[in-house]
Amino acid sequence: MKNILPSHWELATTKRLNKFTLDQQTTIRLIQDEDPEIRCDRLGPVCWFYCYRHTFTKDHTAMANLANQVGSLYWCAHFMENQDNNTAKLLQYSNDLPEEWVGTEENINYYFRKSHGKSPGLFLDQRANRRWLRKNSRGLRVLNLFSYTGGFSLAAALGRAKEVVSVDQNRSFLEWSKRNFELNNLRVKDWEFWAADVRYFLQGCIRRMRSFDLIICDPPSFSRSSNGLFRIQHDLIDILQQIDKILALNGQLLLCTNYEGWNKDSFERYVRTKLSKTRYRNIDLPDSDSDTFSKNAHTGLKSFALQKAVT
Repeated sequence: MKNILPSHWELATTKRLNKFTLDQQTTIRLIQDEDPEIRCDRLGPVCWFYCYRHTFTKDHTAMANLANQVGSLYWCAHFMENQDNNTAKLLQYSNDLPEEWVGTEENINYYFRKSHGKSPGLFLDQRANRRWLRKNSRGLRVLNLFSYTGGFSLAAALGRAKEVVSVDQNRSFLEWSKRNFELNNLRVKDWEFWAADVRYFLQGCIRRMRSFDLIICDPPSFSRSSNGLFRIQHDLIDILQQIDKILALNGQLLLCTNYEGWNKDSFERYVRTKLSKTRYRNIDLPDSDSDTFSKNAHTGLKSFALQKAVT
């Protein structure tokens, strides 16, 4: 097999390899804006390709070559659009791709899985925000809403937060989070994990007058559950108003979304119209790391942080 890559993949990979040092477990985004139809995350021993079009034999050959070039043993092509609601059609991967493996981000270890939705377990474009959280959570009471596999929760716990509460309605994600905590030598019993609809959990906090110093809110654009549908453009307002009631004075709020209907400015405008304009000020967040930075204002990650004023 000739080690041939599409020219734009070659340029993207070369740019990353000039800036990042790889070992067997390193996580890095290899292809971002360089290809509008196929993105690639290098998750330790696996190169995971997010495909927004059908792929063919020549694409799979290129994927195998790219994985080989960056020292990953396996590759996976994951289709990002449902096909006849048959999840068995969503994946094409090398025959020996493991069910589960471990990757590392800045000395934090994560479990990854091949067959759990549209992501194998970690969104690399949030790396800079996780780093910020780890540096700014010491001694704080931290609440992670829509916690998924616990990336933000891990960052807060390893950053010496006083409390870390993870909330997600998906029990399997919470169990995954617990395993990630154990993987990093953190005792699960020292932290809270709640399988609950975020809105119901927040209502309970309001009733019990429980407050937090730092709240992360990174909701999906759309989700379906036994509690009904969640659409961020319609349902985020209630969550923001509940958060306002339990965020302590001087408390910080980190908000994130990949919803393509907003860019960062329109996302912030939406949030500020739902919160008291005089009580919140902006906090500077770090820019996205170079491997995950996107020039597309709508398809890339949108995030910003606010601090609740004393008066």
